[in-house]
Amino acid sequence: MHKFPIHREAIIVPIVLVGAIWLVFLLQNLLVFKECYGIIPLKLKGLRGVLLAPLFHGNLTHILSNTIPLFVLTFFTFQFYEKLAYFVLLNGWIISGFVVWLLPNFSLLNSSVLSCHIGASGIIYVLASFLFFSGIFRHEKTLLAVSLIVVFLYGSLVWGIFPRELLGIYDDRPISWESHLSGAVTGFILAYMLRRIGKKREKPQWDKDEYDHSDDEKLWQEYQLEYPEYFHEEDPSKYDSTSEINKTDNVHYEDEKDSLKNQEKL
Repeated sequence: MHKFPIHREAIIVPIVLVGAIWLVFLLQNLLVFKECYGIIPLKLKGLRGVLLAPLFHGNLTHILSNTIPLFVLTFFTFQFYEKLAYFVLLNGWIISGFVVWLLPNFSLLNSSVLSCHIGASGIIYVLASFLFFSGIFRHEKTLLAVSLIVVFLYGSLVWGIFPRELLGIYDDRPISWESHLSGAVTGFILAYMLRRIGKKREKPQWDKDEYDHSDDEKLWQEYQLEYPEYFHEEDPSKYDSTSEINKTDNVHYEDEKDSLKNQEKL
């Protein structure tokens, strides 16, 4: 069984991220932060939320629902994409947040639409989307297995990219589907852009550009000598249908000659 050594950062970074959101949540409850530090769409003040929004959460249920997925997906990213992990995390964090800032409030869909987007769910969608699509784009068995694990654990996340009203759900829970959608799209784009960097399916030796074909003929001769039974020459006439037909015709011809001789004697 092939074993994968656990990378140090695959443990440290998830712990730091989860620790950071819980520290901020504790400070929120101590009333250290009294205003919105999330993303306020199309407002200059809301730009700070691009960096800060993932650290803030509305209540205990909100932060609990994000803690485990954030830890697990960050672990997978740093474990299996060690060279790309920081790039994916930092760019996904900034790009997805900025996209949310560019989106207007869709008040036609919800009269109580969020004016301040907070929570780490946007980052969760970035990482889940990246892990899933990256494994597919690379066609590498280990990364494909990671993609399947992500689908198994968090496949239901796909419903979070739609406004709840479109799914026939009407309640007062403030869910930022804009963050989910922008995170999923950002993760997909990053997976596609980075598909040729890092681990990917290995080509067979003979299919590589640097493969030396000069020994092919020698290797082929050695193979023939090692397994002569596969190259033993059979008598071609053994399988010659024309020869079989000629033999049959000769037999018929001889029979006819004998018959004519017997008639002449009579």
